[in-house]
Amino acid sequence: MKKQPLWQYEQIFAEIIRQINIGDLKIGQKLPSEKELCDIFDVSRITVRKALAELEERNYIEKHQGQGSFVKDRFDPNQEISLVDSPGTHLQEKGHYVYIELHEFSILADGQEPSVREMMGLDLSDYLYKIVQIYICDRRPIIKRTTFISFDAFPMITAKAIQGIELIPYLARHYGLSPAMLHHSLTNQVDFISSELKNLLTVTPRKSMIKATTTYLDENNKVIYISTAVTPAKSGVFLVKSEEDKNMSEPHILLTRIDNRLVHGQVGVTWTKSLSANLILVANDQAASDPLQQKLMKSTADSSGVQIRFFTLQKTIDVIHKAADRQKIFIVVKTPEDALKLVNGNVPIKKINVGNMHFAPGKEEVTKKVYVDQTDKDALMELVNKGIDVYIQDVPGDHKTPVNF
Repeated sequence: MKKQPLWQYEQIFAEIIRQINIGDLKIGQKLPSEKELCDIFDVSRITVRKALAELEERNYIEKHQGQGSFVKDRFDPNQEISLVDSPGTHLQEKGHYVYIELHEFSILADGQEPSVREMMGLDLSDYLYKIVQIYICDRRPIIKRTTFISFDAFPMITAKAIQGIELIPYLARHYGLSPAMLHHSLTNQVDFISSELKNLLTVTPRKSMIKATTTYLDENNKVIYISTAVTPAKSGVFLVKSEEDKNMSEPHILLTRIDNRLVHGQVGVTWTKSLSANLILVANDQAASDPLQQKLMKSTADSSGVQIRFFTLQKTIDVIHKAADRQKIFIVVKTPEDALKLVNGNVPIKKINVGNMHFAPGKEEVTKKVYVDQTDKDALMELVNKGIDVYIQDVPGDHKTPVNF
């Protein structure tokens, strides 16, 4: 067999993703064996293994011991998707017949839609998807959705892949888009509706429409997805809480733990099971951008059957109030200062468990597992003075030592 350079794994990686995105490889389907992939792509086994490792790292596949590799469902059902993003699904759940017609699918590369490009920070020559969908409910068109998507952020979307489906679940499943990071605005009584849309939706009176806009920002706060949907107000399909109401809801945070090691066996298994948590949220700027750390911590979380997320401190502050009610959250931070930043950012933390704080020059022993300096003391006492229950406890069942310096 002809041997090829190791970078050939990128071609295998891209081709398998393409087959997943267009539906040739379906969720739960087994991939060809390593030997079969070697024959298909005419490469060495080490190249195939690197491609498979990359696919697993990006959450496209999962390996079952002794069985092979399988296409993974990247969509997380624990993350809430609002009615704004998937009205078709909710209408179907209420017994309506819904069909989503792909009215337009184009890739713009000649400067079209300049205002959208400006909002998304794109040059005139950058590729931009424009997708127009018509939602037909019980044989009557009721929603027109126009979506612009950054080509670089979501490569290889095809018209075939999105025919008849809603976009947010598709992008969450195939590209790892997090519904928790979506930003919504809802506008009642739209002042201007084009005659084309009025005719399409059989709307006659002015100011009889509701417009819902959804945007998605990447980790650099760059807009990579904008979707605007309009519907007759009388249809009632955008019956969602206002953004203000959403921000007032309180996430279900069971406990916040300070642990220099972040997630390890004691945190991922003992504490998680004791709390009956179903989501570990690691709030740490370094871990949020370190795939190796994430992989090690994820394996620990997987052993307990819980979800795990890696957010920066600021992202935690920005999105924690969008958590679904069913998410029982265990937050893990590295230092007292990090915990204080979350509290000052209005993260509703009520209890803080001080677990592991390692020895370092200038730190004094409080317990065998906790060493502090003056900065740590100041941060911990500020948390106490804010009315938060702060205590030292290594494992559940140990005696709790209230913090008081």
